[in-house]
Amino acid sequence: MATEIKDIFFDALLHPTPGFALGKRLAELHPDRALVEGEVGQFDVRTFEYDGKCALAPRAELYAQHDTRWLPDHGIDRRARIGWWQVTWEATELELVVLAWPKQAGYGDHERFFLLGPSVEHCEAFVTAVSRWSHEVRGEILVFTDGCFRKSKRLHDSIAKASFDQLVLDGDLKQQIRDDFAHFLGARQAYDEAGVPWKRGALLVGPPGNGKTLCVKALINELAIPCLYVQSFAVREYSTPQSSIEKVFQRARTTTPCVLVLEDIDALLIDGTRSFFLNELDGFAANAGIITLATTNHPERLDPSIIDRPSRFDRKYHFALPSAAARTDYITARNSRLRANLQLTAAGCAQLAEVTGEFSFAYLQELFVSSMMRFMSARGATDMLTVALEQVELLRAQLASPPPPEAPIPPRYQRR
Repeated sequence: MATEIKDIFFDALLHPTPGFALGKRLAELHPDRALVEGEVGQFDVRTFEYDGKCALAPRAELYAQHDTRWLPDHGIDRRARIGWWQVTWEATELELVVLAWPKQAGYGDHERFFLLGPSVEHCEAFVTAVSRWSHEVRGEILVFTDGCFRKSKRLHDSIAKASFDQLVLDGDLKQQIRDDFAHFLGARQAYDEAGVPWKRGALLVGPPGNGKTLCVKALINELAIPCLYVQSFAVREYSTPQSSIEKVFQRARTTTPCVLVLEDIDALLIDGTRSFFLNELDGFAANAGIITLATTNHPERLDPSIIDRPSRFDRKYHFALPSAAARTDYITARNSRLRANLQLTAAGCAQLAEVTGEFSFAYLQELFVSSMMRFMSARGATDMLTVALEQVELLRAQLASPPPPEAPIPPRYQRR
């Protein structure tokens, strides 16, 4: 048998249709076994094995080709392009063959798997188990960019550090947001009995640096349900923004309940995609169990059909510049975490709150960082309050300066 299969991959790749050629050859070599084949896609056997769900043993007599790359979230990642493995899964012995080859037109590769087993039922049960495991989200965030989803453990771990305790907002806004979504998740039966779709949308509006992103992170962490985060609907030449929007909502519908995050939605929706997006958001397809969280620094750039239609975004939460009371709370809290020799008096905190009326929370944070660095470099030549008041003036000058011109957009991403 070894002599019959030693060139099986080489012969298949020389054929005009490598996938067909390899499948036909495997069926000829194993007429007594069932053969099931398909596109790799969600069929991520490597992760299934890594999580202890099956055992893979490569056939030593055959050359197995892997692409090796380093991923920030995982370290070294080895993706099989060509290989043949013996599979042990729930006391069932299977054989897995993988073949990848470049597409003749367009971007990327064809990636096909071939599964040999005692019956079609055994093979399909394994495909189902692997694909379902790959589809589920466990300790990761699904990040959508360049037309596809990638799982990010690093982003998940970053979000896990966020909490509402870190967020200072005016009045009872923070509690309103927490109550709104906690009640939603526990109210499916009430929605069904009322004949109302069990979905929720919220738009977080306001100038940058006032807590929108931290609020989203804290909410994701508190709700403890899968999160899909859209970085961009833009794609390369082989796809369209419309297909990206469709992929995002299809994935969300199969991951419910979930949070779908659309940060800076005004930048995500380029010309020609608005109607398609709205159809996916509240068209004929059911979006039960999807919480859509969108943020924008520029509500004036959003079409009225998005910002003024309750069935799309039921609530709009406004994150304005902090009031004097909110600034005092923030400054007092940050001051309490400084070393004793850096801390301001209560009167000093009140004075800083009074002179920072146009500051966002982000600027207040920078005020503390820059003041601390300046104070330490002065080596006791001045006091912390004097340093902080000087930094207020420097930061106020930054606020008054015009923003830099926007960089030109590459032709392939320009709005049409």
